[in-house]
Amino acid sequence: MTDLHFNAAEIFEKRLASSLGLDRYAEIMKNAKTTNISEDREFQHLFNAFYRVRRNEAWRKTYYSLFEEMKQGSPTFESILRILYEKTGNIEASFSSKMLATLCPEKPIWDRYVLDNLGLKLDGGSKEQQLCNAVLLYEEIENWYADFMTTENALACLETFDNTFHGYTWISDIKKIDCFLWSIR
Repeated sequence: MTDLHFNAAEIFEKRLASSLGLDRYAEIMKNAKTTNISEDREFQHLFNAFYRVRRNEAWRKTYYSLFEEMKQGSPTFESILRILYEKTGNIEASFSSKMLATLCPEKPIWDRYVLDNLGLKLDGGSKEQQLCNAVLLYEEIENWYADFMTTENALACLETFDNTFHGYTWISDIKKIDCFLWSIR
């Protein structure tokens, strides 16, 4: 019989990291600053799969062109949200936040799990009201993170993350907490 040796902790770390998509996230973050996002189909495919981008080709072309443009400036949630709205007619709060968080990793993600876990909901009758409310809601998300990061619970979560995922300690503290919020369903 073969004498089999393996590192159980390393196996669990890799499997758990893969189940959370940390390996794909690392690839996105590694390439976002250096690739031409508007042209790199491999990057787009990875981003689409990780963030579940299910939009038509015209929308994706607009999105990834804007993504590349935003690398040159100082993007904000509101600027991305409003430009996407002008170009697509859709209020894309979630995808605006994902673009922003890729370019500025210290920014939080807006998704349904974060909103559900924080007890938040986008309201508004008109499109303009929804746009304004989305900006205010994103500020609430940012404020929640700012407050939470000062708690013992946040410190414990960050310590647990770093002790579990040795190869991913470079991930921003916001993204680490985002992983927990995303995992609570």
